[in-house]
Amino acid sequence: MILIGLLYAALPPAIQAASNGHKDARTAFTKAKQYESRGDVRSARIEMLNAIKADPEWIDARILQAEILLKLSDGAGAEAELDRAFDLGLDVSQVRHIYGHALQIQGKWDEAKDQLIAEDIPVQHKAYADRILGRVAIQTGDEDLARRAFDRAIRRDAANADLWVDVARFRAGSGDQAGALAAVKEAVRRDPDNIRALQYRGELLRSQYGLAAALPWFERALQIDPNDVPILTEYAATLGDMGRMTDMLAISRKIISLDVSNPRAFYMQAVLAARAGKYDLARMLMQKTEGRLDNVPAVMMMQGIVEFEVANYIIAIDRFHRLVSLQPNNVQAQNLLARSLYLSGDPDGAMNRLQPQVNNSGTASYTLWLAGRALEANDMRQEATGLFNRASRHDAGQASVILPEEPIGFLRSEVEREPDNAVKVIPYIRALYHSGDYSAAFAQAKHLQQGNPGASDAHILVADTAMAMGNFDEALAALALARRIRFSEPVMLRIVEALRAKGDVQGAGAVLAEFLTYNPNNLSALRLMAYGHLEAGNWDIARRILENICKRIGENDVLIMAGLAQAYTELGQTDKAVATARIAYYVQPSSPVASHIYGRALLAEGSRSNDARDLFRKSVMIAPLNEAYRASLALTR
Repeated sequence: MILIGLLYAALPPAIQAASNGHKDARTAFTKAKQYESRGDVRSARIEMLNAIKADPEWIDARILQAEILLKLSDGAGAEAELDRAFDLGLDVSQVRHIYGHALQIQGKWDEAKDQLIAEDIPVQHKAYADRILGRVAIQTGDEDLARRAFDRAIRRDAANADLWVDVARFRAGSGDQAGALAAVKEAVRRDPDNIRALQYRGELLRSQYGLAAALPWFERALQIDPNDVPILTEYAATLGDMGRMTDMLAISRKIISLDVSNPRAFYMQAVLAARAGKYDLARMLMQKTEGRLDNVPAVMMMQGIVEFEVANYIIAIDRFHRLVSLQPNNVQAQNLLARSLYLSGDPDGAMNRLQPQVNNSGTASYTLWLAGRALEANDMRQEATGLFNRASRHDAGQASVILPEEPIGFLRSEVEREPDNAVKVIPYIRALYHSGDYSAAFAQAKHLQQGNPGASDAHILVADTAMAMGNFDEALAALALARRIRFSEPVMLRIVEALRAKGDVQGAGAVLAEFLTYNPNNLSALRLMAYGHLEAGNWDIARRILENICKRIGENDVLIMAGLAQAYTELGQTDKAVATARIAYYVQPSSPVASHIYGRALLAEGSRSNDARDLFRKSVMIAPLNEAYRASLALTR
């Protein structure tokens, strides 16, 4: 923030001569400063409009309005105010730091950089200029320049909270989550009422622990400025992800009232419409974003799903193809693209897209089923049957990422040339893992971990390779480090798996419960919790969880429907049990789980014991070593 009085006391008399400020202008100026100090930037902007109207030639007013507009992310408006101040006689060297900021917001990075590296920037503004130069460097992909700029800014003005927020964002973008957390904590310590610091603290906590952990930070910031659009946007998005759709809709409407063309607000409303099956409305709302979010992966996914649901498969293919080109390891996007290709009449394209997953041991049943359908469409029925049999076992093993496309020898040579380059090392670790060379993969992962202690993904790779070797203690130690940085769904799932492998079912349940505290609507966690209650015989709790999941995702998940049927059976609700088990069976008739649960429901109902026996026989034929299936069959002999 420029100290207006000090700045203009230092200006040449000719510059100050434009105007000293009309009385009414000074009154509005003072009110604007008061609003700004309280965090009410929008009211400050209105008062500055009054000040400029009262005295259009007052340079101080133009500069303060430019600063306020920068806080509202209006780079074009700030540039216009500064240009007017230059016309009135202001020397550009006095405000290069905020002029560069205005250009940076507009994406005029070369022009911004020219302003921010100028030699004539006053010493009191060099830290500000370095901070904005760091932003420009991030946006242009120059990580080294960003690091140097932020380091200089810290040396010059370490007490600046805004600077520490920018440093936190830079570290997070570089993969140093631990460093980002430390930086944003420093920002809040330096200025507990800095709304940008509070906002980013909430964003990082959302990533670190879960959705609910972010809410108090957003709410605290909104107490300072209830009309701050960036915070309102993050708050609304978090509420939506938590399933609080009514609250999300109300806030998105408030955002639009403050910013009539805000693309994220329209996107959130489009998501809500799509979830309600109102795809035409969702498409209309997305049109209001005017394409400003079209390169955002989550938006590509939503647009693809909308087109898929209304059978516009060619458009859906385009959306999903763009998404997987950006995120080749996004399995959901790969499957949706394959499904769209299949339904558009291109089973070969679908199979080519699924082949890397099909070759893995950790492939989901749905993927195998979809690949089988593609083979069937090409009259490759024997190969399709093999995939259907794999899908029916519901035993995919540990989930694994898609194999790197490059040969392992090429990846090895890349790592030998650059052993500390994570971009090169990670694909090599994955290739070693998939080749079964777990010891070599583990050694590479440990080296990566030592060089990147603040990166959660580095610890996860160590955990994955350690679990493949059966070293669950090593895996849990790595996951504990990852958890401190970011308690994400992948980290939670791995901790639960490792604890259960060690026989610590109670510990696994505690981890799962803690994760659900912050992420109450996470489907993976709810699914695991439901299965845990089924195993423990807590039938009514399992029923409630599974019914909630069915309301959200429908009745096409065979294991969810089978689990719900089991709960109904054990609760004596046999009519519901039979109806639900029938749905599970028809979703996937080759599933031994569905066959067995349907048989148990029929046996409990009492009038179709012969059908129950046939279903038990079928489940035993598919999975002959399963003791529970054999025991159920024995009951009917």
